[in-house]
Amino acid sequence: MQKRRNVLVIGVDTDDFGRVAPFLARDAFDVDRFPSGTGALELIAHVEIEVLLVRYPLPDMDLGVFLQTVRQPDSQCYRSPILILAEATESTEADTYIGRGANRTLVLDDAEETLQGAVSSLLDVAPRKDARFLARMEIKLGGAKDMILCQTENLSASGMLIRTDRRYDQGTKIDFEFSLPDDPRPIVGVAEAMRHTMVGRDQIGGIGVRFLSFSGDSQRRFEAYLRRF
Repeated sequence: MQKRRNVLVIGVDTDDFGRVAPFLARDAFDVDRFPSGTGALELIAHVEIEVLLVRYPLPDMDLGVFLQTVRQPDSQCYRSPILILAEATESTEADTYIGRGANRTLVLDDAEETLQGAVSSLLDVAPRKDARFLARMEIKLGGAKDMILCQTENLSASGMLIRTDRRYDQGTKIDFEFSLPDDPRPIVGVAEAMRHTMVGRDQIGGIGVRFLSFSGDSQRRFEAYLRRF
C-alpha cells in the first residue's frame, strides 16, 4: 500500500483553499490546515511535513520570519518544498521569497486546473528529501554582455542561490550552464533573477534565481541527480 503524503496548508481561507482542495482530496494525501503561521510552526516543531502551502501575506506574522524558522537546520521541514499562494497583485512581492526558503509562487487568480497542476508538479517532482540541499559547483551565467563563473551555495529543483558580487535587476533572464558529477554533458537552460541577498541578514553574498526552462534532456538529468540525495 502506498504511503500517504502529508500536506500542510497555512493561512489560506476557505474560498482560496477550495481552489486547490479538489487535487488534495485524494486517498494519497493527509491534509491539515492552520489559519496562522504561529500555529503551523508549533506543529512543524514536532512533525515532518511533505509539502507546505503558505498564503502570502500570513495573517499573524512576517513570511520571511516564518520561512527562516522552517529552514533552520534542526527543523523537521528543513528540506520540505514550500509553495506560496498569492493574489496577482501580491505575486511580485511573494516572488522575492523564492530562494529564501520558498520554492515557488502560485497566483490564486489562475485557473483551478493551473493551481492543481502546480501542486501536483511540486509533489511529484520535488520529493521531501530532494527539494533542497547544499551543493558546490561552478556555474557559468551568460548574458548579452556578461559572462562570469560563479559557484552555487544552494541548489533545488526550482532554482539556485549563486555566490557573486554582480547584481542583476529582478526578472533579468540568465542563460546558465553547469556540470554535474559523473555526467559528461552540461545542464543548460534559462533562469530568471529573483532577489539579491541582504548584507547583515544572509550569510552568503549572491543572487537567487528561478529556473524557467531547460535545454534538451537537461531537466531529466538534473532531476535524476537531485533524487540521489
